[in-house]
Amino acid sequence: MEELLKALVDIQQNLNAPKGQYNNYGKFNYRSLEDIEAAIKPFLAKHSCGIRFSDEIEDHCNRTFVKTTLTFFNCKGESITTTAVAENVSEKTGMDGAQITGAASSYARKYAMNAMFAIDDTKDADTNQYHNQTNQATAKPATSRRSKATPAPQPQDRFSMIKNAIASTPDTDALLDLYLQHKNEVESNVEIKALFTARKQQLKQAA
Repeated sequence: MEELLKALVDIQQNLNAPKGQYNNYGKFNYRSLEDIEAAIKPFLAKHSCGIRFSDEIEDHCNRTFVKTTLTFFNCKGESITTTAVAENVSEKTGMDGAQITGAASSYARKYAMNAMFAIDDTKDADTNQYHNQTNQATAKPATSRRSKATPAPQPQDRFSMIKNAIASTPDTDALLDLYLQHKNEVESNVEIKALFTARKQQLKQAA
């Protein structure tokens, strides 16, 4: 086990998993599961180690979750495991059952990798800290007293960026990625959900 632990320490201290994905709506970079897997493969080869995932469905309090177990192992049969979960909701606009479960599995696997290999995602798009930072950045500043002669600014459409991002998605995979990145905002806005559905139909017809 000592050899495997040394390999794990080396990976945790030296792994650099770049944020290779870009979100056009939020104007930020983020890393996907594929980015992490690509970054870790040279370390696995260096230490003659491997990783494997196993998923299972669990029900808690009338909610369904995908539980992923990540196993980090070497050629001697030594292994270390960690787990992560993601909710597998019953339905999402523009997604079938397989896509919903696949998305939940990818999220769970990503966070299992983060936990095992000490990858810091505190500022990624799918964390509470990111949403808190976004909410603070978009919060309205305290209004000061205006002269009666000064007209109030016209309200702006705060969803204009995501509307443009939806319209510019080149295929259904990109549309799905965009939906998953902003599902909290989308699920609370009927208009945006309708735009996702309409764009999906356009892309299917174009294909």
